[in-house]
Amino acid sequence: MGNIFDDEKLYPYQGAIKEHFKDHYDAVFIALLPFFQLDREETDKTNLKKSKLLSHEEALKKIDFLKNLPEANRDIYSYDNERYPADEEIFRGAKAIPWKNIVNGSTLTCYAELNTALRTSIGALNRNFTRPELMEQLNNYTDSESIYHPTEGSFGMLSKITIHKAFKLMGKNQIMITDEFYENTTTVDLDQLTEYEFCDEIGGKDYYLYSADKEALFTIEWDSFFFLIATDQNKIDQLIASNLFEGFLCNDDTDHYWEYTT
Repeated sequence: MGNIFDDEKLYPYQGAIKEHFKDHYDAVFIALLPFFQLDREETDKTNLKKSKLLSHEEALKKIDFLKNLPEANRDIYSYDNERYPADEEIFRGAKAIPWKNIVNGSTLTCYAELNTALRTSIGALNRNFTRPELMEQLNNYTDSESIYHPTEGSFGMLSKITIHKAFKLMGKNQIMITDEFYENTTTVDLDQLTEYEFCDEIGGKDYYLYSADKEALFTIEWDSFFFLIATDQNKIDQLIASNLFEGFLCNDDTDHYWEYTT
């Protein structure tokens, strides 16, 4: 078995999650990216999501090379929704809404259905696995309550705040930040940064955050609405007791596609 840091395998795309990490960590927690509300007059419901499914006409206006392609049954999403709240606005005034509340309010039955609804909403699923009826249940509820959806594949501002608190709780101050393709790693000292400055250091494509001693790892991948916390059992117990994160512990069989097996 290689070293996941040396081998650049900090996310377990296939197979059992705990097995992937077994040489480094004995416990892994699946942490769910929270929804949120803002005290903000919101009239256009498309602003509640970072991504937007474009019509064929909208796609042609935004993407030149499509003009040269034959028309096809393809879904194209845009992420330049300028009315979706900026990080600073979320940091200053967002109220986190847990998945549990969304499940209860939307008539979805569980986290697995909510994850499928979210993944359907961004076109992340093969057409055989999409569940438009679940997406509609979700959107009807979040639209009615002006609840913003998390953005997939990045540590959102609210998660960065809780990760900062978690590192402090574990007594970890030297933190490594590595991007998706392992091209850049920066080290930050939490004692030298405010909470907001720490959050601001983490870019949208920074997928791996870990203590310099590698005892705790936070890792995400590009189309997920959750991230993984890998560490030892004592620290996981400490984090669960802190109620910083909503989610669940991996068992021996849990994999990246947990919504199909839970």
